[in-house]
Amino acid sequence: EAPQRLALASVVPPAAKPSGADTFRSPSQPELDPAAALARANERSLLNFASGPPSFTYEDELILDVQVKGIDASDTVFAYGTREGIFLPVGTFARVLDLALAVSDEGHYASGWTLDEGRTLTLDLRNNVAIVQGKEQVLPRDVAAAFDGEMYLRSDMFRHFLPLDVQIDLRMQRIVLETLEPFPFQEKASRDAKRARLASRLSQEELRWPREETPWRLFSTPLVDLEMRALSDRARGERVEGDLRVAGDLGYLTAEALLSADTKDGLTASLITLGRIDPDAELLGPLQATNFSFGDVSTTSMPIGLRGVAGRGLTLTNSPPESASVFENIDLRGILPDGYEVELYRNDVLIGSTAEAINGQYEFLQVPVDFGLNVLRLVFYGPQGQRSEQVRRITVGDGRLAKGKLVYRFGAAQKDENLLGVRDPFYVPPDDLGTWRVTGELAYGLTSDITAIASGAWFETPNEDKYLFSSGIRTGIGRFAVRSDLTFGDGGAWAVGAGLGGRFGDSTFTLDHTEYSGDFIDETKTIGREFLRRSTELDFNTTLNLGNPVSGLVIPLTARLRHFESQAGRKQTTAAVRASARVSSILASNTLEYSRTSFPQLNSLSQLFGNFDLSTLSRSRLRGRVSLGYQLLPSPDLLSTSLEANYLPDEHTSLRARVGYSFKGRSTQVGASAVREFDNFTVSLDGNYGFSDKNYSVGLRFATSFGRNPQNGRFFMARPGLASMGAASMRAFQDLDGDGIYGPTDRALPEVDFIAFNQTATTDEEGVALLGGLGNGQRVNLQVDRSSLPDIALAPAVGGVEIVPRPGRVHKGDFAIVALSEIEGQVDFTHGDGTRGVSGVRLQLRSKSGEIVAYTRSEMDGYYFFEEVKPGQYDIMLDAEQAERLKLCLADPHHIDVGYESEVYQEPILVSSCE
Repeated sequence: EAPQRLALASVVPPAAKPSGADTFRSPSQPELDPAAALARANERSLLNFASGPPSFTYEDELILDVQVKGIDASDTVFAYGTREGIFLPVGTFARVLDLALAVSDEGHYASGWTLDEGRTLTLDLRNNVAIVQGKEQVLPRDVAAAFDGEMYLRSDMFRHFLPLDVQIDLRMQRIVLETLEPFPFQEKASRDAKRARLASRLSQEELRWPREETPWRLFSTPLVDLEMRALSDRARGERVEGDLRVAGDLGYLTAEALLSADTKDGLTASLITLGRIDPDAELLGPLQATNFSFGDVSTTSMPIGLRGVAGRGLTLTNSPPESASVFENIDLRGILPDGYEVELYRNDVLIGSTAEAINGQYEFLQVPVDFGLNVLRLVFYGPQGQRSEQVRRITVGDGRLAKGKLVYRFGAAQKDENLLGVRDPFYVPPDDLGTWRVTGELAYGLTSDITAIASGAWFETPNEDKYLFSSGIRTGIGRFAVRSDLTFGDGGAWAVGAGLGGRFGDSTFTLDHTEYSGDFIDETKTIGREFLRRSTELDFNTTLNLGNPVSGLVIPLTARLRHFESQAGRKQTTAAVRASARVSSILASNTLEYSRTSFPQLNSLSQLFGNFDLSTLSRSRLRGRVSLGYQLLPSPDLLSTSLEANYLPDEHTSLRARVGYSFKGRSTQVGASAVREFDNFTVSLDGNYGFSDKNYSVGLRFATSFGRNPQNGRFFMARPGLASMGAASMRAFQDLDGDGIYGPTDRALPEVDFIAFNQTATTDEEGVALLGGLGNGQRVNLQVDRSSLPDIALAPAVGGVEIVPRPGRVHKGDFAIVALSEIEGQVDFTHGDGTRGVSGVRLQLRSKSGEIVAYTRSEMDGYYFFEEVKPGQYDIMLDAEQAERLKLCLADPHHIDVGYESEVYQEPILVSSCE
């Protein structure tokens, strides 16, 4: 019986493809009634080809690649092409598609069922009969033939027996099968995918790469960023300025410090912070915190009422650092070096920009987020044309927690005061400078659908101490997120708010409305100390696809609408729309900002401003950017324009020139800069001049980083920027003894590329690469670019490693590279007449631990091949599902020890019937 279920094939000599072969394509949809369709095909065939069955020889042989649409795998079959059409092997297709259809009688008879046992099929070439689901029809003589032990059916006839569309492209030597109903192998793949998703939910650790911990130290050699500036300008004259940033382990905590000073005013900025971040929530024992810090910190905002502030104090939370609620607005703060400006992008759409540093920090306050993954990208531009990026990824949901889960946030800070009490001489303090604020929030999953939130705050004002208390829920209706909050304050003031958010198609939105009573100040809505009556906010983001889905124009669009009414009767409406599009190598973007303000018994004021940018995206040495600022309301007018050109003479040198013109002031300003990056430091020169006010500035800058490499213990200097985030020193080596640890018998691999999500570094002669800018407290995967390995027979022992970088620490890691081997052989079926090569046998390669590391299928002559096999102990096994269905057994066990040198292992396999 078993030989009838498997295709027994012999090696046949190769043959040329028929000259003039063309592309044949079957109809795209199957007939609803296979028997009726077969009858019509029979009538046509009898009229046109009544002479007899097709005849072909080895000269008509075609070797075609078979692919199932949507499946990332392929197989090879032998087909035959004649004037009547392309004839495909029925038995081989049954195995490719995992159908219970067996070919016997030397290819003259096929019988079984397809998809389910009620859909029976019999093809009898000796009697020219086809029986489809019990209905017998005459099988046209010219549509099928038996040849070399296999049944061959004309390609256009498959759709009459199977829910299958067969597309043949002879020029590409390819067959594409499109299943019109789920086939068994697809359903199995779907079940496997569901099990994988379930496993992902149950145990994320199993799907992540192995974690390598960076040990905490009582004191570690810090990483240091240093910038020195010799400056001269009209406002302050000549001076020398410097920024020093230091980070490392101190007392088993992460310590960071920024100090800025100049020769005229002494110390002008200071930020000092100590703490820890742990994405696994294993800090402070039973508190299971993810983050705590003290020194110069930033607190979080309340749902209604107080916004977060920066100042000296402390913070504590167990909130996941990489997730947020769609109803939260995020405050972003960080170091902004002198002369730099920073742009904030959310999912590649510009959200805002600033060149203003408050005590050495930039601030983006109350930044809205979208449903799903939010990629927040901070792009820094230096005065000489320097450019760097920081990326933060946040997954945004509807704010609901799992049942029984508790999340807390706590913060206390003295507003705008730093730990050392240092202020910039030009800083204008607010009236509430130095006032204390204490906030706390608890969120608890009551059920899987409802999460309760309670928060409170105590804070000082210039006149008195105040408090706020808020409670709310987070839930969902269908695919939309819902929130409601009620907040009480001093003197009977209260506020009630509700929100709705969701996603439909390529669009997301968030709508919030809040009503206020009494003397209520909501800093999350407006800046200042104005009592509000009501506020409404709408955030909308979408993507416009114009033209062809693949090559058409794609325009990301983001819009925000705000409306506020104060207790005094002032009404303010603001709206902003931003869009961008890439056309060829040009990025065009436009921003419109509208505002309307009205006061009781006074005329309202409406303004509409815009800014249009064109910038080149090509990687040529010369790049440019043109900007135009304009006004549409209250009257159309041009405001400003600028032209910027950047030229890269080589990969380490950048030249920039800029000219800007203000139409209102009729003033022109020009600037030029040059920056040269050396291996260990950067030197730059810049200058600016305003023709109308005769204002000028000239600066010479030197910047570097230095620290100690834990791989070799040597101190080093590098380009600036290492101290602000974590780094890794990774060694690539060929593991020649199999212990996974670099030792005297192993070989270091130079010129190998290590890749993180935002960094690439190449190993030196000792096999060591230094990757900086890896972030702080978020999981980062490090892997090797296999294309950079010196031999295609080499591969990483593991796909990658996971680390949690932190500022000032250089993670030390050894990355083993192993030689790959191959296992090949012949699968033979033994029966009464002897043995013959058998195709379609599915084989598994199992590791010593029982894990399936590779699959393969024997080809037409029985040949099988496992490629890229890593060192280890393996067993070759039959696929259990196929072996049970076809009653197959291995004649002998097959155990192979693959060594640490690349080899080709020969392993013949003999299968037999278990019946």
